[in-house]
Amino acid sequence: MGKVPDNTFSKLRITRAYIKLLCIPEGEAKMVSLMQIGNYEIRMLEVAKADTADGPLFSVQLFDYDAQSLVDSRVCDDIEEGVAAFEDFISR
Repeated sequence: MGKVPDNTFSKLRITRAYIKLLCIPEGEAKMVSLMQIGNYEIRMLEVAKADTADGPLFSVQLFDYDAQSLVDSRVCDDIEEGVAAFEDFISR
């Protein structure tokens, strides 16, 4: 069997979450939980779109439930940037 690259599962998780995000009906909160680690949650949110097609796809956030505050956030232009943000947040 061949070895699966380390970030393949992260890429699949981000891709599936983005598809879920796209399927959320208009008027509802556009947020998908990626993972909960203790009192922290990593989540994907829709980014307000400009009139151009070149805008970011989504943002990935690290949220602290104890402090009820956002720890960090990254705006992502593509899936690879989402994977990098996700992997950075889970390594903290």
